Amino acid sequence: MHDRPATRAGNGRTGFRRVVYDGAMILRRAGTTVLVALLCLGCKTSPKAEPHGEDAAPAPMRTFVFDAAPATRAVEPAADAGEVRDFADQFLYGEIDAGPGDPARLARTAYVSYWNPRFHFAVDVPTSFTAMPEPTNGDGMQWRLGALAAMTASGTYGLDVPISCPNSTNVTKHRSGKNTCWATGKKDGFVFWEHTVRKGDIDYSLRFQYAESLKEVMDPIVEHVSASWNP
Repeated sequence: MHDRPATRAGNGRTGFRRVVYDGAMILRRAGTTVLVALLCLGCKTSPKAEPHGEDAAPAPMRTFVFDAAPATRAVEPAADAGEVRDFADQFLYGEIDAGPGDPARLARTAYVSYWNPRFHFAVDVPTSFTAMPEPTNGDGMQWRLGALAAMTASGTYGLDVPISCPNSTNVTKHRSGKNTCWATGKKDGFVFWEHTVRKGDIDYSLRFQYAESLKEVMDPIVEHVSASWNP
């Protein structure tokens, strides 16, 4: 049996190690190349990262197209807070001359009931007053004692605005709420008294206007009529 030369055995191990080392280096270089290739491929195919936080751009504004505003029932604008409303002269209604009137009739007045079929309200009317021509729309009635006193009771469909009463410097007393307002005062030698109440979509009004010289005799009449008013 022959022994292998020591030098050959040593050279064989050295050669084997060289082969292994060289192979490992080749694989290492090849792996690096593949990794770089894959990374480059990822750079081309991976989606671009979106910025976020403070660096993010604002989202595009959505565009809306609005149709024309729906039709609504026309209403009168609400009275401006600074608008002054004064008492209206009831004697201008219908441009009717009711004559001079006799104040002595007020001392012996009685009452008859008036019923409005359109707005369904009732009120007592002094017999000393004379009925004026009824309006064609049937919204109420006015009664007068010549040119000395007038009383009007009426109804109207309420607008989409708050109830408003006179607020001028001629007003001496007033009281108001969400669905009611009352005011009284003096203007041009007459005493004015107005009360408006809103029920549902109807505004009911009761108004008086009479000469200041008749205040003492008219006060109990106004008290009686207003108590009988049933809107």
